[in-house]
Amino acid sequence: MAGLKRILKTPSVAFAGAGFAFATMSIVADVQVASFMPGNTGWIAVLTGAVVCLLAASCFGELSGMFPTSAGVRVYIQKAFNEKLATTLSGAYIFTVIAASGAEAYVFGSVFQALIPSGPPLWIWMLLAFVVVGLINYRGIELSSGVQNLLSLTMFIFLVSASLAALMQFGIRFDNWYNPVADGATVGGFITAVAIAIFLYAGFEWVTALSEETKDQSVIPKGMVGSIIILCIVYALLNAALVSAVPKEVLTGKEPWIDGLFYGARPHVVFIKVVFGQYKVFGLIAVGCLSFLASMTSFNAGIMTTSRFLYAMSRDKAMPKYLSKIHMEYFTPYAAVITLVVIAITSSLLLYAFGGFDSFTFTVAGSETMIYVMAALSVMKLRKKSSDLKRPFRVAGYPITTIAMAVIFCLLCVMVFATPEAEARIGLAILLVIIAAMSVHTIFIIPYFRRASK
Repeated sequence: MAGLKRILKTPSVAFAGAGFAFATMSIVADVQVASFMPGNTGWIAVLTGAVVCLLAASCFGELSGMFPTSAGVRVYIQKAFNEKLATTLSGAYIFTVIAASGAEAYVFGSVFQALIPSGPPLWIWMLLAFVVVGLINYRGIELSSGVQNLLSLTMFIFLVSASLAALMQFGIRFDNWYNPVADGATVGGFITAVAIAIFLYAGFEWVTALSEETKDQSVIPKGMVGSIIILCIVYALLNAALVSAVPKEVLTGKEPWIDGLFYGARPHVVFIKVVFGQYKVFGLIAVGCLSFLASMTSFNAGIMTTSRFLYAMSRDKAMPKYLSKIHMEYFTPYAAVITLVVIAITSSLLLYAFGGFDSFTFTVAGSETMIYVMAALSVMKLRKKSSDLKRPFRVAGYPITTIAMAVIFCLLCVMVFATPEAEARIGLAILLVIIAAMSVHTIFIIPYFRRASK
């Protein structure tokens, strides 16, 4: 039976981890972070989010070194606790992320529909994006990782350049750029902003699913750290630039811009318009390029990593058998790639029909913090349960760091859904429905798969 190819190096892993978060939905989340913070202090929440994510990365680094498998999170939790818990949580985790791709596609399509009013309808843009990314991932890890490297590097240069240009042009809008609890702000608001900032890093840990395609296991922890550093630089700068160039009320869609339009679903559009000013044509081209690069980078990284996870679950008889098929020429889990593209398209069409794209910021942030808690608990459990198991990488400062991480992410998970916004409640409902569906799958469907395979 054909297997996966071990060709990935640290830069490819870092760009894959960062690429998933280089999405237009992440720009929306960056604005949400700013809305909870006074003045120009949103960058502090972004930086704090990076620090706590580095804690999480250290746990994932130890776990991936012990169990270098594409099944990643599922295996870590299973080895530490039990299979049912592992399959339920990791399955909910993967399908939450894929469903969120539908939200990203909705934003992607709405931008191009606004730029080209006489062009194709929104759903055509959404469908086109997933088909292109599906074909790239079908043709092999060399092509998909190469495309990912190019897209992520371009996105990094583009967003950093646009942010610096805005800051040079407009300066810092507010006098307060250093005190996150000034001007009537609260500690609770800061914690909520940090919790939402976790969304900006969503996906860095998915690179553990590439463990069977890396040159060696040291690539995974190095790649995760690289991803977090890249994302921190980009989104901290962008946060400061966004609120310096455009009023927060306009960015969040609470008030229209001077053109009479609301930009809550696409804050980057009004941002680029303002930055380019009189150079309107170049601004529109830049908006199109940014939207295309952001969404394609996110889609490609998402399909590239989650398809390996789904393939490994199928190989372990936790998903339908056909999902473990490997293409004999391209050595890709092509059945998993096709299935994920279909799920993502379905999710995007449902959002197109019913709306509610912005609730997925809370859904993904909640699922991410949940999994980070489980990663910390798994490290602690396995230090006792499998103390003699080889660990190429170890969490520094154990057990203080892992205990701190578990407590911090528990708090952040609560704060994600404790905000008064209706989107937070909808996001929680989406997450609970997905967890319930995976519980049913674990209890009733997986035993059927295993009986059928005998």
